[in-house]
Amino acid sequence: MTLKFSVRDRDLTSAVSAAQAKVRGLIPKGYRAEWSGEFQQMKEGERRLMVIIPLSLTLIFILLYLAFRSVIDAIVVLCNVLALSLGGIWALLLTHTNFSIAAAVGFTSIFGVAIMDGLLLVASFNQIRAEGLPVREAILKGAEWRIRPVMMTALTAIFGLLPAAVSTKIGVQSQKPLAIVVVGSMIATLLLTRYLMPVLYSLYGHREPNPDVTHLAH
Repeated sequence: MTLKFSVRDRDLTSAVSAAQAKVRGLIPKGYRAEWSGEFQQMKEGERRLMVIIPLSLTLIFILLYLAFRSVIDAIVVLCNVLALSLGGIWALLLTHTNFSIAAAVGFTSIFGVAIMDGLLLVASFNQIRAEGLPVREAILKGAEWRIRPVMMTALTAIFGLLPAAVSTKIGVQSQKPLAIVVVGSMIATLLLTRYLMPVLYSLYGHREPNPDVTHLAH
């Protein structure tokens, strides 16, 4: 026997968990209940993401270390991923949007932008420091160099996905969480990346940069 129902105004996981608790004592011996459909797809997607995301971050860290030849530079660049993710989380909270697989894909999609923005800034700081300038001047000059590409990247994503993020038409349920996460994260990069990377770099930038990796700023 098949029973169908839809979920509205709450997240799918808690709704199905409540339904499972309600019917647990109603299933007689010899019978079983299988919860499929969108809920099953979400669970399968969560299991895949639990493998893909840590593996992706590990590979990104290895590539950053090979590029910078510095563990601390790689960690600072990865901090930008955390900063942009906070923007996506706040966007979901402010719009009262439940977390879903589409939102998780949105968080995954911002990894590339976060890594590239952080890499450009840290590489610029290292290049200017290699030229002999003190840390403060290197940070100010490097941030001035990279403010335009960082803002262009963020504004392109914001204006491109803003219509999907604010749309209320039928069929946008699968697109809207992704768009909200990306737009919120890109707004965060406009506000945080310009300040977070310079502040973090100022804490350790007094060390002598590796002259072999200054080409990354180009």
